[in-house]
Amino acid sequence: MDSIYVDRHGRAMTRQEVHRLSAEALSERSGIAVHVLPDREALYEAIADVMVETIDANNRQGAKTTMILPVGPVGQYPAFARKVAQRGLDCRNLWTFNMDEFLDRNGRTIPEDHPMSFRGEMMRGLYQRLPAAQRMPLEQMFFPRHDNVDAIDRALDEHAPDGVDLCLPGVGPEGHFAFNEDPCFRHVKVSEEEFLADRTRLVLVNTSTVDMDALVASCGDRSAVPPFAVTLGPHDVLRARRTEVIFFAGRFQRFALREVLFRKPTMHFPGTLLKLRKEPDGRLVPQNLRVWATPEEAGIVTAQTI
Repeated sequence: MDSIYVDRHGRAMTRQEVHRLSAEALSERSGIAVHVLPDREALYEAIADVMVETIDANNRQGAKTTMILPVGPVGQYPAFARKVAQRGLDCRNLWTFNMDEFLDRNGRTIPEDHPMSFRGEMMRGLYQRLPAAQRMPLEQMFFPRHDNVDAIDRALDEHAPDGVDLCLPGVGPEGHFAFNEDPCFRHVKVSEEEFLADRTRLVLVNTSTVDMDALVASCGDRSAVPPFAVTLGPHDVLRARRTEVIFFAGRFQRFALREVLFRKPTMHFPGTLLKLRKEPDGRLVPQNLRVWATPEEAGIVTAQTI
């Protein structure tokens, strides 16, 4: 049976080998740049620098900047706003697309004042912190909702016809990026070709994701996590011209980080697909990928009693 794990040279690896690699060995064995920062503060500062550098490079060419942005992590946004103010960076030609948003039990977008609202977090953590004279118009920030999925796709086609300049996904323990989870569940069977073509759409949030969000965001209260979501799809995420994958939430992301680095791309662990870029003709080629983490996420995978 073929191994599902391979190193940079295509040599098979066992699951145990992957889990026991030291943080220092991850880049060399995977062939993917893995940046391990001392702590979360340093991690957020580094991601903010990536955002600043991307905008500055495009500004110098008189070009707009397009980004697909997450809520989770969010610590990079205050750092980014501070750097924008310090450097006098002009963000008026920045166009952002949020990855996803929660929907309530009736499939409606949760309000901005809901404690789990991603739009609310972006307003507080990013937009309102940027100097008014330097920030993009609010109309250039796109937030998916239950009632604008086609409009989001049209905006991506208009403003990022060759893919966004920068995408900043995280990856959950079961492999999701944005709310792109394994699309096959219960009676639903989806081909990988169909999954890779998916764009902005409404989804059921899988039980494992609800459980993890409850532990991280709502003190273990599963009822506080909305049951549905709207998400950008693999088509637009994988078309990004540059992808920086961020692991930030602690030890429980160690498994996912190593799956992304060493597991062969599969929709059954969608984060592994981030190693690929989708060309305009549909071909899949290696992505310009970097991975960011702290020692908490980059450490070896272990199991023990609690």
